[in-house]
Amino acid sequence: MPIKVMAAPKAAQKLLRDGIEKHLAAGLVDATLSKVAGLAAPHRVFHLGLDALVAGTPIAKAAQLTGWRALLVDRAGQAVAAAELASTRAGLRFASVSRGPHAAGSSAGEKAAERWSQKAEGDFELALLRVPGAYCTALWLRSADGAHDVFVPVAPCPPSLEANEVYPEERLRQALLPEARKQLAGPTEGGGRTR
Repeated sequence: MPIKVMAAPKAAQKLLRDGIEKHLAAGLVDATLSKVAGLAAPHRVFHLGLDALVAGTPIAKAAQLTGWRALLVDRAGQAVAAAELASTRAGLRFASVSRGPHAAGSSAGEKAAERWSQKAEGDFELALLRVPGAYCTALWLRSADGAHDVFVPVAPCPPSLEANEVYPEERLRQALLPEARKQLAGPTEGGGRTR
């Protein structure tokens, strides 16, 4: 079945385009951004804390919506950067343009997700899941019932995961648990905890 994206709020496309335009007008263009030919459909971005991961709370219940992300693509349809909107109490606001490996790696992850979805039954929504305390960013294919969600880690990812491989929720959780427990057990360099 084809992968879908949830319709972004009405203002999202305009906020993204205006934010990108201001970013480029500020003279922040480099060789990467000069290749941008278009903007892919925005998808939702979620954050999962380590407490919920370790507690075994279903990701669909525990993950918090933090905003929307759209890939900036070149003429060949390859992601070269990503632009994000943050969800705030006042609504959506433009947050950033990133040119890091997670932006570029999303194209390979999406191709792996598309191959998987062609054999899967049911509809899936594309979203992005970040588990910062476990150093993991993954494409999240959300099933309609939440019981068949799968995840595709985006490179670079923790050594316990393979980039662009499809993981059911429990396998993803098991791969991330050792690092999550380690982070929760002790202070980080700054003396605080990562959650």
